[in-house]
Amino acid sequence: MTTISPVHIPYSGAIPGGVHEGLEIQIQGTVPQGVREGFSVNLCQTAHREPSTTLHFNPRFHQNGVALNHLENGKWGKEERRDLPLHKGSDFDLRIKVKSNEFKIKINGSHFTDFVHRMPKETAQYLVIDGEVAVSFIRFSGLHGDANAPMAYGSYGGPQPAYNPAPMAYGSYGGQPIYNPPIPFTTEVPGGVYPGRKIFISGVPNHECSRFTVNMQSDSSGGDVAMHFDVRFKFGDSHNVVVRNHCHKGQWANEERHANHFPFAHDANFDMVIHVEQHCYKVDVNNQHFVEFNHRVPVQSANILSISGDVKINQIRFQ
Repeated sequence: MTTISPVHIPYSGAIPGGVHEGLEIQIQGTVPQGVREGFSVNLCQTAHREPSTTLHFNPRFHQNGVALNHLENGKWGKEERRDLPLHKGSDFDLRIKVKSNEFKIKINGSHFTDFVHRMPKETAQYLVIDGEVAVSFIRFSGLHGDANAPMAYGSYGGPQPAYNPAPMAYGSYGGQPIYNPPIPFTTEVPGGVYPGRKIFISGVPNHECSRFTVNMQSDSSGGDVAMHFDVRFKFGDSHNVVVRNHCHKGQWANEERHANHFPFAHDANFDMVIHVEQHCYKVDVNNQHFVEFNHRVPVQSANILSISGDVKINQIRFQ
């Protein structure tokens, strides 16, 4: 599950893992009292509606209706119209569920309509929202790696999250930055993990932080962890140390603790970068190389980032 908040309109961001059966997109927002025309929610091939949009959902207050359509190579298809279920000045909860043959759309907990796929659903890689609307958050669930997502079998450790190797579909930063996520937080790395990827994490350890943890893992439960990066200020007999390890089927292996310094401090901002290299993860903290952790499992098997503990995260982004 991935949550994005705050959301600035117009909004354009990569859909984590792309569109696939089982994905649900939840959008909570408010229709302004002074709305004149309306707004649109779009599942697009690129960061813009043009040239192709797989789903165009367009509440039109000036026409008292909702238009649904698709755009292919710059040409709109046949418009479908529905009654308008939204009201000026009111909050709404919009959910788009991806099925094999259609998008199922719910509004405020009730089924609203279905829109049969006119293009392969996988062509949609971006969510684009524009117009007269305020959005409080966007949430993606049913991602590859979530408990209810389809599973694939890899070479290591039995069932693993299905891997979507389409890195170029996410733009120059590998997807929209994630701001102020709730902790604990788990998200799929858009486009998967492979040598050359970078994960940027900015945050602040809490005033009385005991520990916080950053994991690169193969499932959302944490049973298979490729890199466990455990920052311990004071936890048991561990003081000001970062413990690195990996876990397979719930069984932890040998810890690595050596480092030349401890780069974290209570109430102090940190900027951490995880470089995915061919043979290891390289971790920088505050623009300084900190440690390396050699891969103990195939690097592509761990495409889920998980953060927990006594920490506030300001931003996560992928490149």
